[in-house]
Amino acid sequence: MNEPEGQTKVKLQKTNALAVFRSGQQAFTEIEGLRGLVLRGLFLNYLIFFAATIILNWLFYIQVLSPFIDWLFGGGEGFWASVGTVVLWSIQLTVAAVISLAALRISVELMSFWHQNIVYRIIKNFRQIEETAFSLKAWLRELKYIFKEALKACLFPLLLLFVGLIPILGLPLVFLLEAHLLGRQSIVVYLESLTNPQEAVELRKSWRWLPIRIGWLAAILTFIPFAGWIFLPLTLTYEVVGFTFLVEKSRTS
Repeated sequence: MNEPEGQTKVKLQKTNALAVFRSGQQAFTEIEGLRGLVLRGLFLNYLIFFAATIILNWLFYIQVLSPFIDWLFGGGEGFWASVGTVVLWSIQLTVAAVISLAALRISVELMSFWHQNIVYRIIKNFRQIEETAFSLKAWLRELKYIFKEALKACLFPLLLLFVGLIPILGLPLVFLLEAHLLGRQSIVVYLESLTNPQEAVELRKSWRWLPIRIGWLAAILTFIPFAGWIFLPLTLTYEVVGFTFLVEKSRTS
């Protein structure tokens, strides 16, 4: 069934990361089956993240770093061999952090498929929407778009690195850009679920500054190596759930 033409306008008030998280908790309580859907998506996300991290680190160590250190410092025992071991693990740990961040970015972008299902499930809890038939062409186009976004997400930290070198303003600018990027993901996945293009354009304009207010909490996690990165997919999923629930609830209020 199509969305009603005269559907209620969205009227968001006091929307920020904490409000979105409270709405997410309410959504899990009220919508049957939502928690299981989210857990399956998170399991897939962490599986991709850990598999990519382990495989890429192993390949770098075996194929690149270890042969290079053996050639440069020599094998066996002795002073230079000990120096080589220290250099090897110093480089490996640094590269491991970079690879982990890249793998996290890729896995989060691939979660867009699952986030779309989550958004549809929440919208159906409030109103009837049009069921879109599966199209291989559309699916391949969406897959191409997601991989392109994943590549951009991997290159984005390099841009932030150069921005961070700006004296005084560097770190605040990095934080704001990161917050905007992460908050935007929650908004875009909802806008793409709308079947009314005009409404999507209007909401995109009115929500111009909303991503920063939503994404600041997730942005803080990106500054916490490993521990923060582990909780990032969960936080982003919570924001997708909470934001969609908050918007749809505002239509009925």
